[in-house]
Amino acid sequence: MSERSAKLLLIFVFISRGTSFLFSKTLLQTLSPLDILAVRFLLAFLILSLVFHTKLRRLNRASLRGGLILGVLCTAVMILEMFGLRRIDSGVSALIENMAIILVPIFTAVMTWTRPQKKTMFCAALAVIGVGFLSLTQTQAPGGGVGMLLIILAALAYSVFIIVTEKVAQQADPLTVGIVQIGTTGALSLAASFLLAGGPRLPHTSSEWGLMLLLVLLCSCFGFAFQPVGQKYLLAEEAAVLTVINPLTASTLGIVAAGESLSLSKLIGYVLILTALIVYSWKRRRTISVE
Repeated sequence: MSERSAKLLLIFVFISRGTSFLFSKTLLQTLSPLDILAVRFLLAFLILSLVFHTKLRRLNRASLRGGLILGVLCTAVMILEMFGLRRIDSGVSALIENMAIILVPIFTAVMTWTRPQKKTMFCAALAVIGVGFLSLTQTQAPGGGVGMLLIILAALAYSVFIIVTEKVAQQADPLTVGIVQIGTTGALSLAASFLLAGGPRLPHTSSEWGLMLLLVLLCSCFGFAFQPVGQKYLLAEEAAVLTVINPLTASTLGIVAAGESLSLSKLIGYVLILTALIVYSWKRRRTISVE
C-alpha cells in the first residue's frame, strides 16, 4: 500500500470513528457503557472472524501478542471514553480525546529524551486553554467535572494507543492484529460487565439494534480493524495528524444531529482546540512534503 492510499484509508477510518460518539451517546440513554462495549466489540469480532477466517488460521505469535496488547489499551480508552461521554457532550468528548494529535509528539519527545518543537508546545498550550473554556460549559451539569476528567484520561490513553499501534503494526500482520484487538476488547468488556453489573443487557428495541449495528459495522469492523492497516505505512505522528477529522465529524454531528447547545464559551473552546489541531496538522504536512 502506498503512503497516499494509507492516508486515504485513515481519513475514512477517522470519519467513521467520529460518528461513533453520536451513536454511543444516544445508546447511553438506555444501555450502560459496558453493555455497549461488550455487545459492540464481540459482534464486530464475530463478523470479522467470519470474513477473514483464512487470515486468522495463519495467526502467529507476533500478531496474537500485538492484538492482545492493543486490546487492553483499547479497552482502557473505550471505558474512559464511554463513562465520560455519558456525562458531557459528544462533540466536546471528541475534541478533547483527539488532542492525541498533539500529545503523541510530546510523548515521543519524552521517550526519546528530546525537546518538543516550539510549534508543538504552542499548539498544546492553545488546546489546553480551549479545554478550559469547554470545562466552563460542561462542569455546570451534574457529573460534568468527572466527565471532563475521564475524557482527558481517555486522550492520554489514546495517545499511548497510537504510539503502540505503530510499533505493533511494523512487526505483525495489521489486519489480524486489529481483529484480535477487537476480540480482546469485547472479552474484557464482557468480563467487566459480569464483575460489576452481573452481565450485559442486550439491546431489545429496533432503534437500539440499529444504532448498535452502525457502531459494529461502521465504527468497529471498519474503523478499528483497519486503523493498524493504514498505520503500517505511516509514522505515529503522521497518523495522529489525521485524527483531526474525527473531532470535526463528531462536533458537527453533535450540533446538527443531536442538537447540542453552542454557547459562547463552548464556541471559543471549539475554535481554540480545532485551531491548534489544524495548525499543527498543516505545519506537519508541510514539513513532511519538504523533506
